[in-house]
Amino acid sequence: MTGDFYKELGLSPAATAAEIKVAYRQLVKRHHPDAGGDTQRIVAINLAYGVLSRTETRQAYDATQQGKFQSRTTYHGRSRMKSPPTPSPSPNTTVETYQWLRVVFDPANRQLSKIITPFPGQLRSLSVNPYDDRMMAIFCRYIADSQRRVDLVQALYQSCYAPPALTDVSTNLYRCFRHVQEGLSQLDLYTRGYVDDYLRDGREVMRLARQLRNGLQQRRRHLHC
Repeated sequence: MTGDFYKELGLSPAATAAEIKVAYRQLVKRHHPDAGGDTQRIVAINLAYGVLSRTETRQAYDATQQGKFQSRTTYHGRSRMKSPPTPSPSPNTTVETYQWLRVVFDPANRQLSKIITPFPGQLRSLSVNPYDDRMMAIFCRYIADSQRRVDLVQALYQSCYAPPALTDVSTNLYRCFRHVQEGLSQLDLYTRGYVDDYLRDGREVMRLARQLRNGLQQRRRHLHC
């Protein structure tokens, strides 16, 4: 994994949506494990495509990369200057906080909302008759869509480190989406065999994820960024 989603797909940041889709399809055919490809490589390709194929997450990623470029430019520019007699001031924490919230937390939070908020309704609908093929198909689509969303959340989270002032928010965001991942995994297992233990565990983990997200929502409101 290169750490640069555009390089992962062999593209430049100016690539169009169509070019991204074509590059992804070609790379999947070449590197898919069924064709003798490497599993880690295909995971990296899927992760890059998951972020760059959606306008919201691509814009967030581009903003993060631009911030890194500006930081490197500032650093190299200062390194060529004569060292000052006193240490230079630390970076502007407020700017760092604003950037991380806008390009990582906010889009990640929106994706989590689209998973956690409809979950109770999805569960109620399924509970009417879990052996109804149509209802189970709807629930399976919800799980598949939610798994794609949580992959995007993870990609956003890994794209940019949180500033020290937001360590608690970053930690709880990580815990939240990992709970969601685990909950979806348990629910997926339930759909494959109707084992009630999986359903109970999945429901409980999703409840904990909801509690974490509620706390994150409250913390976000107090930041006023």
